[in-house]
Amino acid sequence: MRRISFLIASTIKLLAILFIYLICVSCNRPQPIPKDKEAFIGQWHSRSGFQLEIKSSGIANVIPIVNPENADFIRLDIGITPAYAKEMLVGFEGDSILWVSKPTVRYKAFRIDRNPFLDGDTSKFIINGVILIKQ
Repeated sequence: MRRISFLIASTIKLLAILFIYLICVSCNRPQPIPKDKEAFIGQWHSRSGFQLEIKSSGIANVIPIVNPENADFIRLDIGITPAYAKEMLVGFEGDSILWVSKPTVRYKAFRIDRNPFLDGDTSKFIINGVILIKQ
């Protein structure tokens, strides 16, 4: 009788852990970029070499600055190597935060200083004080 109770309790614990895991995994799926943020979609780069590609599906590819001597390194560093900075989730918190995330690895929030705008015939936006130019 005791063995059966132990097996039932173990099974319930295992199912609870599996349920929580499935909830976490389902929350880590890309969400399409909202209509009011579509101006952010595209390939962007800074003069210092940082690159950010935002796809309409809610995925981003990031090519970080690898030289810590670069002035923009601290402002734009995402804390992971370029190999891990592909197929990241991307999203927004209100009008002031753009975030990228590699679930279970890294999350980085960037302050949006200025939404995408035209400077002549060039699209730009500013995050963490750094100008990004649309390619």
